[in-house]
Amino acid sequence: MAYATNGYGPGRHHETRVPGSMLSPNTAEEAQILAAMDKLRALGIDKTYDLPQIIVCGSQSAGKSSVLESLVQVPFPRSESTCTRYVTKVTILPDDAHRIEVRIQPGEDRKPAEVEFLNRFYEQDSSSDYDTKLGEFMRKADKAIFQGIDLKKVTFTKDVMLITVYGPNTRPLQVLDLPGLIAFDQKGQGNEHLIERIVTGYMAVKQSIILAVIKANEDLNNQKVLDLCKKYDPHGERTMGIITRPDVAEEVQKRNLIAVIQKRDQDGFEFRHRWHILRNRTSEEADTPQAMRDRVEEILLNTHPWNTIDQRCRGISELRERLRELLFSLAKRELPGLCDTFRDKLKRLDEEFNDLGGDEFKEGELQTAVTNSLSRLHKAARDHGRGVYGSDIRKKDYGDPVYLRSRVVERSEVFRDRLVADGNAWNTRIRPTPSDPDSDLGSIYRETEEEKATPESTDEQPQVQPKKTHPTLQAEIEEVAKMLKQTRGENLPTFLDPQSIKHLFWHMADGWDDIARAHVESVYKCCEQYFRAVTPIAFKRNGLNGASSGFANPDRVAGRFVGPHVVTKLQECRKNALGELLRLEQDRLAAPINADMRFLKDRRAHRQGREFHRAMKASHHFSPSGSGSAAASRLDQTSYADKAGLHSQEDLIRDTADTYLDAMWSHYLIERDIYITNVLRQVVERHFLRHIDEILPKSLTEAEMERLVQKDTVEEARKMEIKKDMAVLRQSLEALEGIR
Repeated sequence: MAYATNGYGPGRHHETRVPGSMLSPNTAEEAQILAAMDKLRALGIDKTYDLPQIIVCGSQSAGKSSVLESLVQVPFPRSESTCTRYVTKVTILPDDAHRIEVRIQPGEDRKPAEVEFLNRFYEQDSSSDYDTKLGEFMRKADKAIFQGIDLKKVTFTKDVMLITVYGPNTRPLQVLDLPGLIAFDQKGQGNEHLIERIVTGYMAVKQSIILAVIKANEDLNNQKVLDLCKKYDPHGERTMGIITRPDVAEEVQKRNLIAVIQKRDQDGFEFRHRWHILRNRTSEEADTPQAMRDRVEEILLNTHPWNTIDQRCRGISELRERLRELLFSLAKRELPGLCDTFRDKLKRLDEEFNDLGGDEFKEGELQTAVTNSLSRLHKAARDHGRGVYGSDIRKKDYGDPVYLRSRVVERSEVFRDRLVADGNAWNTRIRPTPSDPDSDLGSIYRETEEEKATPESTDEQPQVQPKKTHPTLQAEIEEVAKMLKQTRGENLPTFLDPQSIKHLFWHMADGWDDIARAHVESVYKCCEQYFRAVTPIAFKRNGLNGASSGFANPDRVAGRFVGPHVVTKLQECRKNALGELLRLEQDRLAAPINADMRFLKDRRAHRQGREFHRAMKASHHFSPSGSGSAAASRLDQTSYADKAGLHSQEDLIRDTADTYLDAMWSHYLIERDIYITNVLRQVVERHFLRHIDEILPKSLTEAEMERLVQKDTVEEARKMEIKKDMAVLRQSLEALEGIR
């Protein structure tokens, strides 16, 4: 995203500037100051302590927003209603990508419901339509701030519109546009007092550079902002007077202003820093590019009488340079003072921390305890995933989740038996099913009634629909024949598409994926329950090496460890396992492939059996010739086909349906066994058990270790907060080291 000189979009400008570029360092000292401020902001110090910033204040219609826009090169809508009825804070931050964000900081007088509503407001954009989007977002924020407010009664609020501009090559900079001061409120609402409290609150901050904006055709003696500046910055060290709209000043006013800028005025309008003069855009020039604005300003200020003013005190470019010097000067003066503040705060926090009991572990012991505990957990997971159980779990019941491989094997047997029993969509009669002499070879694991009744067990198992069973084989064949007749393609009559076999298979095996997915959920729960059971054992402190061997409260520490460090990884395993299942399901729905010799044997047996059955059926209708009995029936191909059930087109379709049904069932039984093996090997083993120990972290960061040992008491929670604050303060002192 290209930032225009005034933020206006592509096509309306030729020059490109970078927001906050005025803060680019010119010396090594300035670079050091900027680096320190960058580090402090990264640490969040600016949320608690005041860092150097610029505030723009003055009366209404003095041109504050135009000064702000030209100064930082960030666009603002040309509407007083969006810029002067509350504080607008513009923060520029470096980032790899361009982005703008608009939020609302609710005022202290807002009701809880209003605070919640305003805190929810958030708009951001990273497109090239920078100026349009920002204006749109600001108008939305303005509408949100005054939503539900009677504007006849309330016209100013204590809310703050927060605008953050990110981009490459930018420098951190914060500028605030304050509501315009008014002498009195014509509506009698007391807004003049509210505005003054808001403005003076920011003026009082010693890290604030005050830009007091005055319009050239207004009398300096009547400017309340000047009185406030003298009150809150009596020596004028942080204040710079800005004169705008010199093109509307009368001759007398021009002479007086030039006298003030040149320090020839004796009426007390002097600050330590000399006044500066700018020419803002008029309302008719609102859409002109910044480059044109700068050119018009240059022409005006280079003509008499303005050209009598020192070049240093006129024009936006010189103002940026002067403010850059002032900001670095202020930072150099104020930042060392923060060091004393940080040291005092550190001392108080250290005393409070010691009063609360200090650390449980001595220096280095916590890291050693975590390292030893993780090592034991890694070994346990690796062994238990393979079914190798040691003495560390000897006190656990043999049905405990800690016996990981055993629990998964049990669930896998249940999965296999469930797929065999419930995987087929209907009970086919194509082959008689004799009593299975090997039925005792099924799962040796039996779910207890209590396990079956648990909500977890119910949730993970698919709902098995009652399977259809045809009253006779002929009825089943007739239904398949009906499907063949209704799904004919380009084949010639009586030549039915063998592709129909795969459609029968797809229908018959439709329940596999649901049963397999339930098994993945079951294995996932086994693994999660395993780590919740085994982690306290691995984290338990032994008596040999004291605190460095583990934790005195392993259950609590394990509870904090398993969720963020194990469950999240297990969820990834589950996601990958389900992805593997999806690939298996896609394979099932692809063109059938069967290289198993059993399929060929089944085909031959079915063909031989069918031909034998036909011959036997036809033989009952014919007498042998020369038997001396009644005249024998005439035997020819037509009569044979008629008696064998192969005469009519319907007969041929039923015969094909019988063949296809048997072929489908043969293929189904073979594919079912392959599918079960694939699920156990490619899904369960590959994504859960085979490398179960590798999902565990090999080490933890210092912050992660500290969270493990945080006590569940108010005091311990406070201790953790103190340690965090102390770490930030120490890093802040390091950042400020060398700044004098």
